[in-house]
Amino acid sequence: MAIWAVLACLMGGCVGPSGEGGLRGSGAGRLERDVRMLADGFGERSAADRGELNAVGVLLMERLGAMGYRVWREPVPVGEQAMGAGIDGFNVVAERAGVTRPGEVVVVGAHYDTQLGTPGADDNASGVAGLLELARRFARAETGRTLRFIAFTNEEGSNSRGSVMGSRVSAQTSRERDEAVVAMLSLEMLGYYDPAPGAQTYPFDTDSPFARALHLPDTGDFIAVVGRWADQELVERLGSSMAAAGTARVLPAALPPVLRDIYRSDHAQYWIAGYPAVMVTDTSFARNPHYHKATDTADTLDYVFLAGVVDALEAGVWALVE
Repeated sequence: MAIWAVLACLMGGCVGPSGEGGLRGSGAGRLERDVRMLADGFGERSAADRGELNAVGVLLMERLGAMGYRVWREPVPVGEQAMGAGIDGFNVVAERAGVTRPGEVVVVGAHYDTQLGTPGADDNASGVAGLLELARRFARAETGRTLRFIAFTNEEGSNSRGSVMGSRVSAQTSRERDEAVVAMLSLEMLGYYDPAPGAQTYPFDTDSPFARALHLPDTGDFIAVVGRWADQELVERLGSSMAAAGTARVLPAALPPVLRDIYRSDHAQYWIAGYPAVMVTDTSFARNPHYHKATDTADTLDYVFLAGVVDALEAGVWALVE
């Protein structure tokens, strides 16, 4: 199905908010517990206290290891001029080798750090909770391709300043090893839902001919799959597979690479390394008024919506790893 046909179907209402028209999200309780574990239990997870930030990484290692994955730390050096200098950071990598095409890798990633001064429930405890839930569901699955989950550190500018982004380390390491990363999915803010007219905005002129052709909704009741024009095949395959699950309204969008805001997460480092990648997002500041604020709390999220998104992602990941 062409990407614009998918868009037309979705804009026509074939998949409704919070899973109407299909199965409702089954993991809402687990997802909420994990969001609250991070946003309430740890709170701010930034380089202001890198020991605390790294403690989150240790916990994620334990959780993923208990699922049976091969898990390791990927060191992320912290420069002398960086906030929190003196304690290096690390990504958490969990992997299950593919059965028929183990040399081809699908990466699912989410950053576990937050901007200074915020508990980061949507940004990005929601993404990490989604990653953990997907890892749980695939823990005993036999996939054709290798499936790699990565919890990144240092995505936020306040934490990578003077240092390096965790996703840059991972992407460049894959390139140096000449790994065949066939798809990278960055889970970047998945849980904010607002169906009110006018709740959804966009970081570009919606009166342009390009934007009008997308038939963009003004309600914040969908999950976006965002890539560049060069990623259209991945955007289309993932977006259509997610939509077919019937648990979330999905907006696949292959956008012009000149739009700077589409680079604002870990997937961009995979683009730089020459790999196909997309960002799966509730559109961040274009919808969520709590973005990078102390009010980005667990109580502001819709966990049925989040669960429907993760159910859709499960179907999408299967389409990529079979």
